[in-house]
Amino acid sequence: MTAVLGALLPVFLIIGLAAGLHRANFLPAAAWEGMERATYFVFFPVFLFRALATANFGGFDVWPLAFALLSGIAVMAAILALLRRWLGLSGPQYASLYQGAVRWNSFVGVATLQALYGTVGVTLAAVAFAAIVPVVNTLAVLVHTRHAGSGATWRIVAKTLARNPLILSCVAGIVAQVANLPIPRPIESTLSVLSEASIALGLFTVGAGLDFGGLRSQPRLLAIIAGLKLVAMPLTMLGFCLLYNGTGPARGVAVVAGAVPTATNAYILARQLGGDAPLMANIVTVTTLLAFFTMPIIVYLFA
Repeated sequence: MTAVLGALLPVFLIIGLAAGLHRANFLPAAAWEGMERATYFVFFPVFLFRALATANFGGFDVWPLAFALLSGIAVMAAILALLRRWLGLSGPQYASLYQGAVRWNSFVGVATLQALYGTVGVTLAAVAFAAIVPVVNTLAVLVHTRHAGSGATWRIVAKTLARNPLILSCVAGIVAQVANLPIPRPIESTLSVLSEASIALGLFTVGAGLDFGGLRSQPRLLAIIAGLKLVAMPLTMLGFCLLYNGTGPARGVAVVAGAVPTATNAYILARQLGGDAPLMANIVTVTTLLAFFTMPIIVYLFA
């Protein structure tokens, strides 16, 4: 447990530092927005591309991990579809809860896996990105289009997905990996520096994005989604990983991918496509705060 806490504590300390600086108005709002935009459109896409393009998958049986992650997402999506009528959710509420349960915070995941497993963790995290990022982003847009009344046409949906920097960087990294494209050393060095910056900046955007103002609203929904995201999801990922004979670090990656809080950029998508944006902000905040307590336990017991 000490080793797990030692790996996770710096992650949440950085998030807490950013939250404190944001609440203290250490930087103007435009600076925080610029940091978030640069991380989302530049730093993290570069990280994803480099991780996938340069990863050495020799010796790793990556398919059990990929199948476990995708199966976990499918099961959680089915659970949410069944819960919608029981909870009496509106379309926008359902779209936001859907994002809250299936979208994972890549920044927290990467920092945790790097601390726990080093280079091996980052390599296997690349598999998780390739499996999860395109799928969850596509599903999130489709659910909002279908249930949140955004009025988006299929052409708009396709254009939104085609412009998503995370999907584009994953596709480019996979193409580079499959084609074994050489990356010149100066370019690789540049990508490396940008990739390293993405982790700290990503955690800063997580902390700055926390919104404590509405945490007392809709406590029932927040409790349900927190249980699904922080407990049910990692256990589901673990179950499928064992079913597909995923062991060692691959099992740890599956558990961490399920245990991390909801992605902060889920709020942006909810606001753009007609989801319940205040509920989405509360989900991000609650899952991030509670993950400080649940992640060490889940990772220690099952990773």
